[in-house]
This record gives sequence, structure tokens and C-alpha cells, in this order.
Amino acid sequence: MFGRRYSDYDDIMYGRYGHAGGFEDFRAGFKCVSDRASTAESVAEDLFLKYLASADTSKGAVKEEIIQFHLVPDMKKKFFRFVKENGCSASSRKLSREEQDKFNKTRKSLMVFTSVTVSPEAQKAYLDKQRAMKSGPSAATTSNTVAAPLSPMHVNSLKRTADYAPEGEAGPSKPKKTKA
Repeated sequence: MFGRRYSDYDDIMYGRYGHAGGFEDFRAGFKCVSDRASTAESVAEDLFLKYLASADTSKGAVKEEIIQFHLVPDMKKKFFRFVKENGCSASSRKLSREEQDKFNKTRKSLMVFTSVTVSPEAQKAYLDKQRAMKSGPSAATTSNTVAAPLSPMHVNSLKRTADYAPEGEAGPSKPKKTKA
């Protein structure tokens, strides 16, 4: 008769339904970032590694804007950490509205593109590491030739690759055709 009466506030704050702190569990089942964002970050890492192997560092360090699509802040931090682990540095810049309209007129918020600086030492360390990972006679005969430059990747092609990621990776898989 004189027992404690629960209110909605008590339910949320003290977890009447089996969990404490209703606000803490609010987003428990959600992902930190979307599949598109994590796919963009892995594409950025692949582009960086290709550029690291193919950049012409014979005259010193080289800086180029190789990531020409937007990385969300969490993925940008992860990418910058990845670049730093490979002995290089990265920087980003916000595009002007005129520049962005060339890529994507419908986007309202500004995009950020990323540049990487590759030093000869970092490139040599990466190439040596790749040669060491290869086991076989071809590793000793590999020459230091510069590969063809990378083709720029734009936002629209990135969206298409995010939609059709391989099964088991980020993004939905490509629909499989079945025989009728």
C-alpha cells in the first residue's frame, strides 16, 4: 500500500525493464559508421598503397591529392593513422562550392579531399616490405620502375562500388541470378 510508485522518469533512469540507464542503451545495436563510409575508407587505403608503390620519389618527397572523395571524420582519423603507420603524412582540405559542384551538385555540406606526402624512405621501406612478403625467385629480380599513374576516383563511382561490395565485406552483395 505504501510501496514505491514508478514513473516514466524512473523507468528510463533506473532501468525498470531489466537494463540500467535507458539513455546509454539507446543506440546499442547501431553501427559506428555506415557501410558506405567504411568502404570509402578501405578504398582510400588501397589507393594510398598503390600510390605509395608507384610515386616517383627520385627528386624527393611527393605530395598529391589522391583521395578525391569525402571521408567521414571517424574514417578520416583511421586513414590518417594508416598513412602515418606507413611512414607518410596526410592532410585534408575543404573544397570550395565551385569545385564541389563539378563533382556533386546535390550535396549540401562541403566535401573534404585528402592529400598524402610520400618520402623516398617511406616508399623504400614499403617496397622492401612487399618484396620480403613475396617468397620466390621473382622477388630478387623485381626492378624499381614507376607504375602508371592512378586514375582519379569520383564520388559517383565510389557509391556504385559501395553498393556492390563482395559478399562478406561492407555493403550489400550483388544480387545473384537464379535459373527459373
